[in-house]
Amino acid sequence: MQLKSSPRAISLYYFGIFVVLGVYLPLFPSWLEAREVRGLAMGAIAATLPAMGLVAPPAFGLLADALGVRVWLIRAACAGAFLPFALLALSFALGLPLSFAGLFAAATAFAFFRAPMFMMADVVAMEASLRSGITYGRFRLWGSVSFAVVAVIAGAFVDPARPAVFPATVASALLVAFALSWALPAHGEAPFRRLGQAAGAHDAAGAPRSEAAEGSVKQRALVLLQSRDFRLFLAASFLAQSANSSYDLCYTLHLRDVGFPESLVGVAWAVGVSGEIALMAFSGPLLKRFSPPTLLAFAFVGASLRWALLSTVRFWPALLAIQPLHAVSFAMMWVASLAYTKDRAPPQILATAQGLFSASAGAGSVIGMLTWGELYKRGGGALTFGIASITALLAFVLAVTFARSTRRSLSGGAVFSASSQ
Repeated sequence: MQLKSSPRAISLYYFGIFVVLGVYLPLFPSWLEAREVRGLAMGAIAATLPAMGLVAPPAFGLLADALGVRVWLIRAACAGAFLPFALLALSFALGLPLSFAGLFAAATAFAFFRAPMFMMADVVAMEASLRSGITYGRFRLWGSVSFAVVAVIAGAFVDPARPAVFPATVASALLVAFALSWALPAHGEAPFRRLGQAAGAHDAAGAPRSEAAEGSVKQRALVLLQSRDFRLFLAASFLAQSANSSYDLCYTLHLRDVGFPESLVGVAWAVGVSGEIALMAFSGPLLKRFSPPTLLAFAFVGASLRWALLSTVRFWPALLAIQPLHAVSFAMMWVASLAYTKDRAPPQILATAQGLFSASAGAGSVIGMLTWGELYKRGGGALTFGIASITALLAFVLAVTFARSTRRSLSGGAVFSASSQ
């Protein structure tokens, strides 16, 4: 029963957690500004999201593999992310606004637990793909759908000027995500029993287990990190995500500055997300035919082309026409990265490997967010996206290099193709 229900449950969970982002990402800056949090203070609070992406995924990944749990950590992460926003909503509803320190602490707590909510979902989806034969992209696309829909709805109905409404809406979405996490199949996970076994582990004769047995997860992770191809993969992910963050931070500003019709800015973003959804839906045949490193190289060179076009094109219909490249620069990069991680890492440390990838991508976002704003201030979109194009091209060079260095065949089809069993 669990195996039959898991695909739908995973899709629903993705839908639920991306509802959270659909409210949080577009409205949080405006809500902070309405609370008189601007400039450096706003930047410090906003930076907690990518910064915690460096810390939480590896920590949760190691814990997940050490204890052999997945879903229980997802539930804990959902609960942990819910609490700070519930407290924010209660505080403002009672007329007790928080200082910068309180807002920063709440944002940091939310960011810490938000990262594994998504990272661990990817681990569960990858493992479910192997059992069910359903492609990872078909799980994940429901997150893209909910983000696109909710971002529009939230923008129309959630007023950032009302202090309690925004945190209450985010808290409600997180509560729904927490409820949906209980539909995820735990497959016999027993975290507290496993934790007790780990604390007093002995062999059959009553003697303490060897360090090799106790440290197997750590040792396997160290071996993976010592491999040249995986280190190159992490470096390429860092560069590619750094380049992608230029889009997150500066795309709307660039459209405004080149005279793009303001009424169509949302449409431009929606066209990009539509391309993402389409590639997620049809990622199985791609990963069945091409190896993940090949697709990563194609994604990185496609991203380089996209940023180069953004840096030079000024005719707004042409800007709209290149938005479907989001399917290559982001969606293909993401599904191929997860396929590579799944195929490259031993099953015993899949969550750890996924956490390392997430941390590498998060580091790229942090560096990017600290860089692109100043570059845009100095040279506008031409300078910003021009350098982003070069950065993505460097990621392409690394992808070609680690494709040649990979020590075993990485077809990706065994896990990600629709025909796998």
